[in-house]
Order: sequence, then structure tokens, then C-alpha cells
Amino acid sequence: MDIKTLLRNLREEVSCPVCTNVYTDPKHLPCLHTFCLQCLKHWHTTSHGRDTIRCPKCQAISRVPESGDLTDLPTSFYLNGLIDVLAIKECKTSQVRCGNCDKKSAESSYCFHCCVFWCDECIIGHNIIRSNKDHRVLALKDFQDKDYEDVMKRPAFCPKEDHNKEELKYFCKDCEMPLCQICVTLDHGGHNMKLIKEEAETQKTEMKSFIEKQRHNLQAKMNVVSRLDEDCATLIQQGEDVKREIQTFVDNLIAAIEANKKNIFAEVEKETNKSIESITRRKTEIERQMTAIKSSLEKADKLLTRSTNAEIVQLKKSSDTIFEGVHQIEPTDCDPELVAHFVFVENYKLFNTQNQTNWNFEKTNKSRDEQGRECTSEIQINDCKDGLYQVRYCPRDPGKCLVTVKVNGEHVRDSPFAVQVTPFQFKPVLSFGEEGSSEGMFRLPWGVAVSAKDEIAITDHNNHRVQIFNSEGNYLRSFSTEGVEFKFPTGITYHDNGNIFVADYGNSRIQIFKGKGEYVGSFGGRGSLDSQLLSPCGLSVDSDGNIIVTDSGDRLIKIFSPDGNFLTKIGEQGYFTIPVHCIQYERYLIVSDYGEHCIKVFDRKGNFQYKFGKEGGGDGELNSPSGLLVNKSGHLVVCDENNHRIQVFELNGKFLSKFGKKGGNLGEFDSPTSLAVLTNGQIVVCDAFNHRIQILE
Repeated sequence: MDIKTLLRNLREEVSCPVCTNVYTDPKHLPCLHTFCLQCLKHWHTTSHGRDTIRCPKCQAISRVPESGDLTDLPTSFYLNGLIDVLAIKECKTSQVRCGNCDKKSAESSYCFHCCVFWCDECIIGHNIIRSNKDHRVLALKDFQDKDYEDVMKRPAFCPKEDHNKEELKYFCKDCEMPLCQICVTLDHGGHNMKLIKEEAETQKTEMKSFIEKQRHNLQAKMNVVSRLDEDCATLIQQGEDVKREIQTFVDNLIAAIEANKKNIFAEVEKETNKSIESITRRKTEIERQMTAIKSSLEKADKLLTRSTNAEIVQLKKSSDTIFEGVHQIEPTDCDPELVAHFVFVENYKLFNTQNQTNWNFEKTNKSRDEQGRECTSEIQINDCKDGLYQVRYCPRDPGKCLVTVKVNGEHVRDSPFAVQVTPFQFKPVLSFGEEGSSEGMFRLPWGVAVSAKDEIAITDHNNHRVQIFNSEGNYLRSFSTEGVEFKFPTGITYHDNGNIFVADYGNSRIQIFKGKGEYVGSFGGRGSLDSQLLSPCGLSVDSDGNIIVTDSGDRLIKIFSPDGNFLTKIGEQGYFTIPVHCIQYERYLIVSDYGEHCIKVFDRKGNFQYKFGKEGGGDGELNSPSGLLVNKSGHLVVCDENNHRIQVFELNGKFLSKFGKKGGNLGEFDSPTSLAVLTNGQIVVCDAFNHRIQILE
């Protein structure tokens, strides 16, 4: 960064992330984040154990110095120089304190050798001293850009008490620490010493070599990724070509089947008409015979009616004459030779798979309670493929409910019927994972998300990766490594398009991957612009498919399109202290404020509605809430992180239930951080400092 750009953003550079004031005695943690010494001491006293400290910014765990005193953490000499530069830049509006008499004045000078401000009175005494005759002194009003650079090149002084004016000139190879002349004499006798300048040059050379090696490593990986992208594009094209060939084959097959169907229809029609013609001819012949018989019967009836007995015995020949030519054989009902029998024989060889239907759907049903009030509940129906159905009923409120069940509009047996609903409860089902860096092991699991296929994605915070498991806790795959992809990943969410969005906390960006872990792109980047991020933590997807990012460092909720375009933000009025997670439910945006120990609710436009919860350990009280989830019953489930439990609320803030306590057994937690829900309603919890995942139902 050039000096002009640095001077423009100077106050931001020298502001402590915890107290937001200009650093006082800035100290480095091993994760390279810097804070005021007093801020670190307060944070360590109130939040952490004796031997370790968790970084307020990236949550990385590190050990305190062996002395147990945070004062022994490395001092940021660079920031001390920047603080002096800020004082010089703002001397016209805010006075600087004299390093000798402590008097504040705007008309002061700066000694580049002493690294101290001098008022106009004390500078006279400073200049009189013979040993100071070679010191470079410049009035603050005369400073130019080059002078600011010289201030930042100030020498590093020993941080030990009574060594403040001793420059760090030596490096102890045995203890691996910089030393002043007094430290060398008193505490490091006989140790292997080098001039700090020589050691710095050696380490710079080694570091440049390492950086160059990593550049080659990065380029090699980029080349491999490029080739993999080409292979992927080739496979996609091949897949599209094959699908087109299959479609052409199927279209031709359908056309052939249609033509064959027409031929079969024509043949059936031909045979049908042929049989009908034969039957018609047979029917006509029988009807002719029926007419002849009727005529003969009429003649015979007349002869019998009109004739005497003598005449009747003489009429035998006459009767034979009357029935002459009448067919005397009675016909059968159906001549088998005339009637064709048509049978369609199915060709099952055309089918190589059995057509099976697996119904699994959800719908909202309505029931009424004892007072007749309508109660909305979730009904989940699963077809067991044997004509039987399993029904999961999740009412919103405890008590007796009257349930009506209909199939095709008709009441089933015993419907409607009453059910007694017990209060909301959790039961631990299983846990998986332990501390470590191998596959299936964790070092501070932070975020969790569940795909439509019930694959569980976990951000493995201190292992700098994402691991994916099935719903039984079996390891499937992982992706990313520190320095190439992730640096302390936190929030994670699945999009409806199948992509995985990951909050890359240490790199101040959101990274996008396909479901199998293939890199897609990223957005954000460190900065204070709307499109940039500082410390992204929680992630979620709203009902429009947009990405909700909780930027803890910027104290804002930012919403981006799925391709990373900034849309809007919430919290500019100072609504948040440390926001950790934001989710959308219906017309609300619900935010956990880790710093204020409460839940805050906004409408979709970002207008504040209400908040609930306060610091404490009682029912409904919170201690650093983090991950949020609205379950299938419409209840808000909250990770009450530093109370080491899960709490359940109605959306209006009414306390319903709690589960868990601090411990390492099943059903116990050590700082639960985030939640997700499986399709069967079971809840997945990141049990961070137990380095495991628990599943509850």
C-alpha cells in the first residue's frame, strides 16, 4: 500500500477491533490479529481459561505466554509508528502529548531518534544535550510524505520494563526472540547470538524462497484446475451429445411404435369387420327361416281350427306340404367358426425396469383444538410402497388438539379424533467426530448445512476445510486447505441450485462450490465498500434465493444475489454489536446479536420490529447466542453458546424449551455454534469445543 493510500485510511488501520479506539500498547496474537493489551486482558479474564486465549476476531485458540502475562505477547512496532503518524496528521485538531513533561500542545516537534514528541519548551532542553546533537528533529507542521515514511521506520525498542530506550539489536538463536543489549547481558549469557539485521535478512531470504515455492505450487494447482475445467467441459459436451443421440433414438423408437400401433389397429379392425360380416350373413339366413316357419305355423293353425276329426286324419299330407322347405335343425347360440377371439399379448421385453412410485410429500393441514380454534400443523406422509402410509404430525402448541383426516374427501375411520400434544422436547440420537485433523475428525467445527439429499456439510474451522457426511455420520469427502482456499471458514449454506456457499472468515470473502466441492467463484474481499466484507460469519439463503451474509466485523447484515452482486444491507444505524447469524422466516429477518446477548427481529425491508432475550442463564436468557434455525413447527431454535445449551422460542420471544448443559457426554455441549435440520426433522448441531457433531430429534 502506498503512503498516500495508507494516510487516507490511517484511523481504520490503527483502530482496535474490540474497543474501536486507537490502539494502546498493541499486541499480536499467534493468528497475527492485533488488539489493545487491556482489551486482550479483559477478554481473557471474562471469556477464557488460564492457559489459552481465543482470538476475538477469528476465534482461533492459542496459548498464552509461559509467564502467564499477556504483556509478554509480541508488540506491534509497526502500529506504534502508525499511531505516531496519526497523531502528527491530526495535531491541528487534537493536540499531542509531550514525551517529557506530558503537556499537550499542537505546536510540537518530533525526534526521529528518540521516537518522542517534544513541546516547544522541552525541545530546547533536548537540543542542548550534547549526545542529542545528531538527532533529527522536525516541527509537526513541516511534515511531508517522506517524513511520515521515516516515522514508520522507527527502531524497535525492548518492551521490558526499564528497557524502553534500548533498541532490539540482537536475535537469540536458542530462544528464538529479539533482544536488546541489557537482555543479552542479563538473561542470555552463552547463547548463540546474531545481529537482528543479519537474522532478518536470512529469514527474508528463506521466506522469499518459501513464497516463491508456494507461487509455483499455486500456479501448478491453477494449471491442474484449468485442465480439470477443460475435462469437465469436455465431459459436459459429451454428455449433451449422448443425450441428443438418446433423444433421437427415443424419438425414432416412438415413431416406430406409433406406426406399429396403427398397423395393429388396422389389422384388428379388418378381422373385426370380417367376423361381423359372417355373423350378419348367418343372422340373415336364420331370420329368413324364422319368417318361413311363422307362415307355415299360421297355415297349420287354420287347418286345425277349421277341420273335423275325419278331415284332420286326412290332412297329414297337407301338413307335410305346409312345412316343406322349413329348416328343421335348431341352430346353436354361436358358431365358433364365425366369431374371432382377439387377445393382445404384451411384449414385456420392451421394459427393462419396473415402474415404481415413491411418494414423499408435505402439506399444511388444519385442525381445531378443544375450544374450536383453528391450529395449523405440518403433516408429512410417506408411502411405504405396500398400501400403508406413515404420518408425522407436528403441531405448533401443546395441549389437546382435534385432528381431522380425510382420504379423497372422505373421513377415515375414527376421524376426527383428539390427540394430546406434549411440550417441545429434544432427544439425542447420535454424535460423530473427535479432535484431530484426519478425515472425519475436527478442530473446532463451526458451521453446518444440510442438502436436499441429507448430506451434512461442516466448516472445520481450525483445519481450514469443509467436510461432508451422510445423515448417519459417515464421512463422504472434504475440500480446501489453508493458504489455497480457506482461512478459518465459519458459516455455510446450501443453495437451491445445489451450490455450497462458505464464509471464508480469514480471507473476508464468500466462496462458492458445487455440491461435490468443485470451485465456482467468490465475492467480497476485505474492505468497507458495500460489496466488500470484513469478518463474515453466518450464512443463509432467503426465499428469493439471495445470500444473507452476517458481517460481524462490519456489524452489518448484507444481502447478495447468488452470483455475488450486492443488493442491500441492514444495521447502519448501529443496531448490532456482534451479529453472528441471520435467517429469513416468512416476512421476518431474525438476527442473533452475540455481543448484546439477544435476538433482534426486522422486516424484509430492514425495519427494526422487536428484540427478546437478555444476558443470563435462566429460561429464555442468553449468553452469546450464535446459530439460528426455524424448525418445521415454526419455532425458533437458538444456539445459546456460552450457556452450552439449545433453547427454543416462539417467534414472539416466548420461551418454550431448553436442552443440554456443559459437558462431553451425549446430549451435553461445549459451545454449540450452529444448527441445521434434516428432512426427517432431526436437528444437526455443531458442538464446537467438543470437536464433534450431535444429532437431536
